[in-house]
Amino acid sequence: MPKIKKILPLTTVCLVLALQACGKQDNPPAALPTVSGTKDKTTAKNESATAVQAEASWDKKAQAYIRINNELTDFNTPSNAAFARWAVEAREKVEKGDFKAIRGGTSNFNDSFVRDIKAALDNPAKMPETDAAAKILLDTVQQYLPNWKTLEEYNTAKKFEDDNGAEGKRMLPMYREGIEKINAALGQFSEKVDVIAKESSAKIMARYKSDGKLLELYNMEAMAAARSMADIFNESDDFKDQQKLAKANSQLIVMEAKLTEMKAEHEKRKADSPKSLPVIDQYDSIYGSLTSFAGKYRESRKDPEKFNDAIQEFNRAIESNNRMMR
Repeated sequence: MPKIKKILPLTTVCLVLALQACGKQDNPPAALPTVSGTKDKTTAKNESATAVQAEASWDKKAQAYIRINNELTDFNTPSNAAFARWAVEAREKVEKGDFKAIRGGTSNFNDSFVRDIKAALDNPAKMPETDAAAKILLDTVQQYLPNWKTLEEYNTAKKFEDDNGAEGKRMLPMYREGIEKINAALGQFSEKVDVIAKESSAKIMARYKSDGKLLELYNMEAMAAARSMADIFNESDDFKDQQKLAKANSQLIVMEAKLTEMKAEHEKRKADSPKSLPVIDQYDSIYGSLTSFAGKYRESRKDPEKFNDAIQEFNRAIESNNRMMR
């Protein structure tokens, strides 16, 4: 049965804000003599600052990985049914030896991709599984991208007219091997990033709740409920499972309740303290996309093929949120 489309990870507000509020001093007071078995105030303060810095470093790395993954999402996820059919047909041609049917996409792995993923890997925050997946993706891309780009340029320049396709035929096996390995590495990377994204979102929601930031909290709670719904269904046959449907329906109730609260809090914030809203205010767009997501989901219970349309609406909500958080 047809697979469900990939979901974008959610970018959240960086925890580095907590570091800015910790009141660091350029010249801290001299430490008082310590009593054996106790910590002086300076030591405790330094440990607290170190913990805040470590948390900020972790969040910065998480957001970097999320952005990298989001920028690569379209690489191996068809945007619509027509594109999916075309991609299948092109792959079949390549399998039969048609080097002119190779896919584009080398620009997805340009110098900025290499720079960004290396910078994330250099961040000392501990994410061993995600780091390992990122390193494999980087190494795989760097191994196979040169041949892929050369074949792409060979086709663009139609050099096969000069050598009767000899070079194209020579480069094709390495291209096929490379695309398979790049897709596999990207899939593993995306899975690890999704875990990190959920952990990051949970931390941010806890902070919003603690700080009384209701608009931001309701938004993320609605997003979390929508993601829970989306994660339930991996293929069309899942819609035949009554337990999965019941779980999704319960999350739908949560999502719509949070959307109602978010909308009310947004209107209140606009009236009472408009300057507290983001410069790029996307709450109305998020509300509209998630409302449409709910409608598409309800249609999908009768026609599972339409759930990809629901995922598209959810991704629009995520894109709006990520745009707002930049």
